[in-house]
Amino acid sequence: MDELDALKAISEKLEKLSTDERDRVLAWLNAKFGSGAGTAVHPSMSSNPTSSPTSAPKSKSIQKSGKRPKIKSIISMDKSLNLSPSGKKSAAQFASEKTPSNVMQKCVVAVYYLRDVLELDKITVSAVYTFFKTLGWPIPSDLKNTLQQAGSKGWLDTADAEEIKVTSMGENLIEHGLPAKAAR
Repeated sequence: MDELDALKAISEKLEKLSTDERDRVLAWLNAKFGSGAGTAVHPSMSSNPTSSPTSAPKSKSIQKSGKRPKIKSIISMDKSLNLSPSGKKSAAQFASEKTPSNVMQKCVVAVYYLRDVLELDKITVSAVYTFFKTLGWPIPSDLKNTLQQAGSKGWLDTADAEEIKVTSMGENLIEHGLPAKAAR
C-alpha cells in the first residue's frame, strides 16, 4: 500500500464518522504517529486504539498546548518571467478575458497561463506570485495554502510546490467556465 492508497482508505473511514468522533480519532492518530507539534491530546486519550472513544472528551475540550509561532514564508518574484511576450497574449490580456471572480480562480488562471501560453515546464509558487504582482492583484496572506485550496476544488495538483499542475477540471474551468456566464 502506498501513501495515496493509505490516504484514500483513511478518508473513506473518517467520512463515515460524526465530527466529534472524527476529532477523537484524529487526536488519537496524532498522539500515536504525529510529531506532536502544536497539539496536545487530552489525558483520557490513550495511544491504545481499543480504549473506549466514548470516554474521550468532546472535541472542544481538546486544547492547543499553546500557539505555534507563525512562520512567514517569503516568496520572491521570478524575474526570469516575461508576462508580456511578443507574439503571445500578455498575462493582463488573458486574465481580463477570463475575469476570475475569486482568489482561487485567479490561481488557476495564473497556472494555466504559465503552462499553456508561456509553455513553462514547471510552475512554482514564485511564478504564481510574480503573476499576481505583475497584474496588481492582492497577494493572499498564504499563497501556498490558497493554491492548495484550489487543489482541493480539483482545479490544481499541488502535491509538489515546485511543479504545480492544472488538472482537467482546472482546464475545464478556464476553457469553459470563465468568464462566468450571467445567471438567467
